[in-house]
Amino acid sequence: MKVNLKRNWHTKLMYSYFPIFLLTISILIFLSFLIVNELSRNETQKADMISTRYIVDTLERSLSDIELRLLEDIGANKAYSRFLEAEQGQLSSQFIYDAASGLGRMLDQQDMIQSIYLYRMSDSQILTPRGMMRLEDFEDRAYIEQALKDRENLGWNLPRDYKERSFDIPSQVISMNKWLPLPWGGEGLLVITIRMYAVERQIDNMTNEKLSVLQVRDKSDNLIYTAHQMDPSADEILNRVTSDKLGLVFESGIQSGQLYSWVSLVSYVWIGIGLLTIVGAVAGLIYITRRNTRPIQLIMNRIQALQPRAEEDEAAPSVKDELALIDRALEHLIAQTVDYEKQHHENLLIHRRQLLVDLMEGERMDSFRQRLRHLQPLEERFMEPKSVAVLIAEMNGDDLSTNQNILKIALMNVVEELVQNETQFGGWAEWFGNRRLIVLIASDEQEGLDRELLMDLAKQMHMWIAENFRLRFTFGIGRTVSGWEEITRSYASADAGLQHRLTLGKDAIVLSEQLPDRIELQSYKYLQMLADFVREFRLTGDGWRTQLDQMFVAFSEDQITDHDIRMLLQALIQMLSREFGELSERLQSQFAEEILTRLRSDIQQAETLEGIQEILQEWLKEVYRNYVSVNETKSHRAMINELRIYIEEHFDDPDLSLKHLSDRFQISGKYASYLFKEEFEMKFVDFLVKLRVEKACRLLSASDMAIQDIALQVGYANAISFGRVFKRIMGVTPGDYRKQGGKQGEQ
Repeated sequence: MKVNLKRNWHTKLMYSYFPIFLLTISILIFLSFLIVNELSRNETQKADMISTRYIVDTLERSLSDIELRLLEDIGANKAYSRFLEAEQGQLSSQFIYDAASGLGRMLDQQDMIQSIYLYRMSDSQILTPRGMMRLEDFEDRAYIEQALKDRENLGWNLPRDYKERSFDIPSQVISMNKWLPLPWGGEGLLVITIRMYAVERQIDNMTNEKLSVLQVRDKSDNLIYTAHQMDPSADEILNRVTSDKLGLVFESGIQSGQLYSWVSLVSYVWIGIGLLTIVGAVAGLIYITRRNTRPIQLIMNRIQALQPRAEEDEAAPSVKDELALIDRALEHLIAQTVDYEKQHHENLLIHRRQLLVDLMEGERMDSFRQRLRHLQPLEERFMEPKSVAVLIAEMNGDDLSTNQNILKIALMNVVEELVQNETQFGGWAEWFGNRRLIVLIASDEQEGLDRELLMDLAKQMHMWIAENFRLRFTFGIGRTVSGWEEITRSYASADAGLQHRLTLGKDAIVLSEQLPDRIELQSYKYLQMLADFVREFRLTGDGWRTQLDQMFVAFSEDQITDHDIRMLLQALIQMLSREFGELSERLQSQFAEEILTRLRSDIQQAETLEGIQEILQEWLKEVYRNYVSVNETKSHRAMINELRIYIEEHFDDPDLSLKHLSDRFQISGKYASYLFKEEFEMKFVDFLVKLRVEKACRLLSASDMAIQDIALQVGYANAISFGRVFKRIMGVTPGDYRKQGGKQGEQ
């Protein structure tokens, strides 16, 4: 079936986007002109502002440097302080001459300075580089009088005429004054004047008369100076910068004819480029549209020819929109292609993994070579290797989850590339589950798989994966065998090596030749070690720590498997639980199921023998502390009961004291006192006196015994000390207590 496109299809295509194209291009050209114009003006204004600020900053810095240097010289020279402090007639002519010469030297060191003079408040005398003058003879006295009235004005003043003597030619200067001594003295005034001509020359040197204009005004907007004596128009002024320090306003801009000349040139170029672009685009659109009409017609014919007959009626209406039909056909084709490639890739990965599984287990070896040729997991020269070895990389810690397939594939590719970097090796890597990566390394040389090379290769894999993926693996390197038929032996030896990772994998790599000759668990030896450990633990000494260290040293020396190590430690935990788990609530909490479950999990996830010992030792320390606390509590209460009974039976002994108790019970006097305060909340002496006074009260009330005899019976050597203690406790003497019939004691 042939589809004839409408004759005006290309015209319709052009009309659909041609007006938009023209409008867009026109707007872009117009906007480009405006943007370039505005950007140029803004950048010119910014550049002019930077230049003007630089000029202002330079002037301010120059005047500040002059001011600072002169103030330092004035402050450092004691002669000027002496001049200000002196009265009229106190200073010699030589002193006046030296001081004036000093001012002259300061004047000679600064080209911009017109004059420097000091005014003394006490007698209105003025010191200039020419000598001493009176205020009424000084031509600049008006400035001094103004400074005396306005003491707060310490900055630079507006330009003015200056001369010292009547016959001097006046010159334009700017002035500033400082009160001496610094900072707020009232003994005199320092006046510094700067030549306005020097300031103007500095401004002229920093401006280009061909490009820029600069004029200086005061804050009342009066024109003071124009750079290079030029007369700028109002349109040329772009920026105004105010100098608070100088009290001046600097206006700057670009000379007429320079600001927009290059901008106009760029604008004309843009307009020309835009017109040429429009003309070229129109011609290109017409040519391309006509040229593409034929291929589109051929595509439509082929699509329609492939449509099933049953769908012709449904497809007919869509012929009116040819591009939509093409889009649907391509989308359907792409979806089928992607599905096919995905399924093919997944099948290929599954078949390669199954092939390696069969090879490691020695199954279906009759068809192995045919499947190997079909799947091509290795280069052609390694299809029949002369030597081959298996390397198993097993993850430490948690397994990779099932949704991390991309990471698994990345690790497979990295491992294969690291193997293939050694030109004499061929590499094939596959995942067995979510934890174990099997790497098959083949060589086409009989002695190609040197053990040191394999060890170096495993170290490279370990370091690269740890640094870039932050994953930790333990590598088991199997024996080198001579062909595919013996590969199961290499796999079995690599797998056996990983069973000893705690004792052999100190560097995360285990070689098959490192495996011990006898790997049977010496049950009697280790069960005896466990029993000795529990006994030492029960004795509350430090021997259990030594026993624990010896047990782990034996694990390492005997190189028993990881499974056996964890099984023995589980047996140790069970023995401790039976022995100590019911002694107290605190110990019961240490042997609670959730605590033991977490302990087993930590031991299972530990990557090294040292890590397992550290985890177990931390738990044992806590159990030991609780166990010792229980034992100490029991002996503590027993000791208190014995002390109490002994004192109650022997309180009438005059020699009963803390020393007597410490000798009797083999404890220190301080410890005996501590036990009393903790149990009875009173001191030993108070407890002893309480017992003696209680018995004395009973004897006084129920018998006619003499006071002296009662004192002896309750443990006092004489009636005087007994009476003093009795009155302190009961508030009355023993005799009064007997007369009152014991009523005072009852109250």
